[in-house]
Amino acid sequence: MNLTDELHKRILILDGAMGTEIQKLGLDYDGNNDALPLTNPEVIYGIHKAYTDAGADILCTCSFSANAVSQEAYGLADKVRELNIAAVRAARKAADSQTERKVWVMGSMGPTAKSLTIIELMMDPAETLDFDGLKKAYKAQAEALAEGGADGFLVETITDLRNAEAALQAIQEVQKEKGLEMPIMISASLMNGGCLMTGSTIQEFIAMAEQYNPVSIGLNCSFGAKEMKEYVREIASSAKCAVSVYPNAGLPTAHGYDETPCDTADALSEMAADGLINIAGGCCGTTPEHIRELAARMKDFPPRQF
Repeated sequence: MNLTDELHKRILILDGAMGTEIQKLGLDYDGNNDALPLTNPEVIYGIHKAYTDAGADILCTCSFSANAVSQEAYGLADKVRELNIAAVRAARKAADSQTERKVWVMGSMGPTAKSLTIIELMMDPAETLDFDGLKKAYKAQAEALAEGGADGFLVETITDLRNAEAALQAIQEVQKEKGLEMPIMISASLMNGGCLMTGSTIQEFIAMAEQYNPVSIGLNCSFGAKEMKEYVREIASSAKCAVSVYPNAGLPTAHGYDETPCDTADALSEMAADGLINIAGGCCGTTPEHIRELAARMKDFPPRQF
């Protein structure tokens, strides 16, 4: 089943948060979520399975920071291949458990804690990471995700367009070298005011992203779903591909995330009613209950035409 074709037919449901679901389990894992598919695969499978059972059509692998730049802090830079293959395996097991419908597994690639834009502006002689070095790290991750059996790639939570381009160029190289045609989803995270952390505008993000022929462009993380509507509308008015949105369950507080499943579903239903989206899901603080509510609601709306 072709992902793009399906996006023309209905609004697809992307899964919810991985990190906050892991935190609930109280595991002693040094905060490195991406090691868990290797050390505790059944835990990660269980989270993925909860989302597929709730109605998710797209699973994001637990590999957000499974690249050498991020894993260096944990002494696991030499385990990138194993981490990513294990992440795909856990998600694939959950996806394939849905025998009556197709569930896609997208290999998640996050931004790393280092911003190339800031590094280049500061010209710090002590900083050794450059564009080619980051692209090399992303390429090793992309190769492993493809080897593991991912259906496509998700470059997500983009805060710096330079980092994103390193990831996307790495994916391009892997696809060309291996003769692959795997779909790419691209998703940015906004600050208050509607810009990326490094100051890029939404239009600059769209222009960058569309060079890589993505299956979707959209927003994730950021702030609550209600506050994202105007920015999703801006993307929907310009993007030549599908539009995705998977927001946080509001902003974190001392008590966690405040948006209930109905809150998130209400806000995304407004976007769907206005014909703005093709993919709906959740980021930090969202749960299987959020995804179940979204899956039920999105059936009432046709997808955005593109």
